[in-house]
Amino acid sequence: MIQEPLHTVSELLKDNIDAFLKELNSHLPSNITISTNWGELDNVYKHNKNSQIFNRRLQYNPFVIVYCENESDVVITYKAAIGNKLPIRVRAGGHDHEGECTGTNVVLIDVSKMASLTIDPITKIASIGPGIRFQTLTSKLAEQDVMIPHGTCATVGIAGFTMGGGWGPWTRKMGMCCEHLVGANILLGDGTLQKLDVKNGSVPELLWALRGGGGMSYGIITELRIQTFILPAVLHRFEVEWNCYEDKEPDTLKEEVPTIRILQKWEELIESPNTSNLIGTNLKINGRPWDTGEPVNINTVYNNCVFYGYWEGDENSLCKFIDKYLKEKVSPYTLTIEPATGADYAHKNQYGSHLMGNWDRESHNKVLNKLGLLREGAPLQPDYDMPAPHKITSRLVNTDGLDAQGKNGYKALFESLFSNLILDGNRKLGLFTYVTLGAIVGDYYMKNAENTDSAFPYKDKLYTIQYQCWWNMKKEEKEEFQDNFVYDRTNRSLDWIETSRDFDIPNTSGAFISFKDSSIPTKTYFDKSYERLKEIKETYSKDPYNHFRTRKTII
Repeated sequence: MIQEPLHTVSELLKDNIDAFLKELNSHLPSNITISTNWGELDNVYKHNKNSQIFNRRLQYNPFVIVYCENESDVVITYKAAIGNKLPIRVRAGGHDHEGECTGTNVVLIDVSKMASLTIDPITKIASIGPGIRFQTLTSKLAEQDVMIPHGTCATVGIAGFTMGGGWGPWTRKMGMCCEHLVGANILLGDGTLQKLDVKNGSVPELLWALRGGGGMSYGIITELRIQTFILPAVLHRFEVEWNCYEDKEPDTLKEEVPTIRILQKWEELIESPNTSNLIGTNLKINGRPWDTGEPVNINTVYNNCVFYGYWEGDENSLCKFIDKYLKEKVSPYTLTIEPATGADYAHKNQYGSHLMGNWDRESHNKVLNKLGLLREGAPLQPDYDMPAPHKITSRLVNTDGLDAQGKNGYKALFESLFSNLILDGNRKLGLFTYVTLGAIVGDYYMKNAENTDSAFPYKDKLYTIQYQCWWNMKKEEKEEFQDNFVYDRTNRSLDWIETSRDFDIPNTSGAFISFKDSSIPTKTYFDKSYERLKEIKETYSKDPYNHFRTRKTII
């Protein structure tokens, strides 16, 4: 008896993909864009471009990308994928730092075209498509004199941001964005849609999980409903910088104010009950080379530090605040105040055009401009919001602060910032290593921490510590591919991130899921909410085969 050969896995998978595409072509509208990774060379090239995400360190190759334009497109695509036993991922803004919004050999459901926005004229609840980005969303909200607690990067999408918690320049005053999520439409594992809403002050279990319990764990979001707040009449963004870099020597500092004094003053400001007008802030501290073999003396070391702030009030009140709190103890410094915005200003439709990307990023173009190395006639375009290869990790500072219980957390934090893994000359090459400290403590959580009903587990912390490493975004450098000296240094900078992740810093704990690092255990991200989130997924997601699964989703 002659036995027919078994199909190979690839042949079987091809059959599944063909059946999937046939189903899509039968049920999706003809205008829906579908990108595939086979066929003519031009098509493969275009698909590779479509597959790119914000973190250019990672490159994945989905079988198919379906650009859904409404809720029914998502339902059809999802049902066709699981019906043909194909794994799925969901992409909106594409800013997942570990690339879990996509994957290789998956069906990628892209919802970036689902970017609708309507605002109820009575309740001021905004119904928002999952693919809208802050650049568009915040400007449209400002036009109607309302706002939500948004982020700092203009190109981030609302869905992943909210489900991760949603830290930003409003956090001290308004809390995380997830605290304002009052409703959502979600596609469950069995292909059914469910509408969730807060009713009579009661938050449904599944909606509670979406309030900071991580993205995609529980289903696919097709709409968010977020309670807006009235946009203040006048807002100012400002920067205070210490120990500036020399213009012609981008790794050399003007060592003027010890870093410890700057950090402690910033902590004093965010913990004070008298700084309500400082509605949000972070502090960026750049890492420095350290190969002396000597211990780091925290009282006599200097770092370039930038205090970024969002101020509710006019310029005069802001200047008085700066003078009162900074002039005597932490001078000299450079103060930059950006033009005012807010409900009283005519340019509200530009609110989101340039958010606060510099709060999280360094600009290589700005370094090159100071060195006179930009090509002649090239405009200065800071690359704060542009895609770039990077790696980050995080932890949070406990309620009692870094120096609590006689344990000097400052010493360990500073030791992590001075490293022989950080090399002289990195900044000129566009390789940046630093931490950003994002304030959580403020009026909102001081007054409401016990009463908020969200899965975000770290509302009692003082601030986040986000270790960051970014590199190489100049156009000419991209064209050089690997023939670029920056790549001689990236491994050491990535080692610095991993070393910092494992550093024993007293009075810190946890990690923030929006600053995702795949090496951190999932439970660490969700802490005291983790067990309840597992129960909610098992009970409500209707997903026995765990289709809603990436490395850092719940179970």
